[in-house]
Amino acid sequence: MMKYFSLFFIIATIVSGCSVKVNAASILLNLHARSMQSPQAGINPISENGPPQPTDVPSLPVFYYNQTIDHFDKNSGTFLQRYYINSTFYKEGGPIFLHTPGETGINPIITTSSFVSELATSFNGLLISIEHRYYGESYPPINDLSTPNMKFLTVDQALLDFANFIKYPPQELNIAKDSKWITVGGSYAGNLATWMREKFPNLVFAAYVSSAPIEAKLDFFEFDQGVVNALPCAQNISDAFKFVYDPILMSGNDSAILELKQQFGLEMLQDNKDFASAISHPTASIVQNYVPPQTPDQPDPILSICAPFAQSSSPEISAFIYSEGVKAFLNLTGVITPEDKLAQFATTSISTTEKNDLAPYTYQYCNELGYYQTFPKSSSLSTRSQIIDIDYYQGQCNFLFPGIVSSPTIQKTNKKFGGFNGKFSRTVFVNGDIDPWTALTVSSKSANPKVEGNTIFLVKGGSHVRDFAPPSPSDSDSLNEARTFVYNTLAKWLYKK
Repeated sequence: MMKYFSLFFIIATIVSGCSVKVNAASILLNLHARSMQSPQAGINPISENGPPQPTDVPSLPVFYYNQTIDHFDKNSGTFLQRYYINSTFYKEGGPIFLHTPGETGINPIITTSSFVSELATSFNGLLISIEHRYYGESYPPINDLSTPNMKFLTVDQALLDFANFIKYPPQELNIAKDSKWITVGGSYAGNLATWMREKFPNLVFAAYVSSAPIEAKLDFFEFDQGVVNALPCAQNISDAFKFVYDPILMSGNDSAILELKQQFGLEMLQDNKDFASAISHPTASIVQNYVPPQTPDQPDPILSICAPFAQSSSPEISAFIYSEGVKAFLNLTGVITPEDKLAQFATTSISTTEKNDLAPYTYQYCNELGYYQTFPKSSSLSTRSQIIDIDYYQGQCNFLFPGIVSSPTIQKTNKKFGGFNGKFSRTVFVNGDIDPWTALTVSSKSANPKVEGNTIFLVKGGSHVRDFAPPSPSDSDSLNEARTFVYNTLAKWLYKK
């Protein structure tokens, strides 16, 4: 059985970036993309201080903007909101690209070493990367992240932050009043870029959006279906859950459940649903953050996941293969000690007593967005346990933020911003056809957006926010076409006479 471990060892090595030479910006961008998977699924947003960081991240001076705490109360005071600037190739009259990483702290690599920075350069534009309130170091004056202190963390407040910055940019930037602003974002930040153009068309000239789940949804079972569709061995993994793991987890037999957890090296997770969520993490992460082989000698991550299952003849063998693979993945991604595993997967480990990126992100899910990645009851295949349901996520919300709304206000969010039926002008969308989040984007089969002309591009073999990575010789034709599509679309709007 060691051959199964060895193959999954290769998989985990590829995904984690360990022992494989991968462009540093690509690694960081994919780490950021992990944060858009539900935090309850055990994927922590990566802050500027969080592991693992590329060694060649450029150094940039940090600037601070005096931002209004409560835009509905002008007497509420201000807080310092961090931002980076890349003005290397800026020429007067060039467009201003305003980017936010959304649910994580700002990092200079987006500002200097990404497709976004190359795009700004090609237009002689100014690129500003600004931190979202309650992330990184951009907090209002609060002592902890308890429920009452989270009241200023809303989509509306975030949008008004960016609108305020555009209306009253720092004087030292010398930005002309008639400058054309283009908002940019990927994942949740892509929502923000979209909604900025939608809500403030007089301030925002255009938007470039990647992998944005614009439809708020409570029961996001389609995420799992996206993972299933990307994996040739989905049947094997599904059988492992259906015929081995779930019967044990639902048996009420504490000793059998403990033995199952020990098989994964996750016996420290007392909550059975935390455990069930944790063991779905590797496959979801590999699919969402899929990066094709960068050199001919590198295996394909998705095909490598499935290779061991070719010799599986029963659900029991598939269950063993999968558990060995999960252990290898966790070891290679640095989740090794019991403390590491509790910090990564236990609901009780999410801190609301000190500032961090995970708690605010969880609050936003619980309050306005939903995105609960549940077991798909209507599907015969699934890469997660049946016990991962809406109640699991809502229980976490109530535990972390007592007094929060009984359920995310998704209907209000979709009514306010349009969701699948939104009307979007001068907004260019890029999505990936294997990205599980595409089910909530304008590329979804359920979407009926009103857009101007041809402004949506679906990357073949594309994963989450993959187009933001700097161009590479190994990029697929479809990914190259997507970037060209973005450039040509923006150029058409910018230079239209």
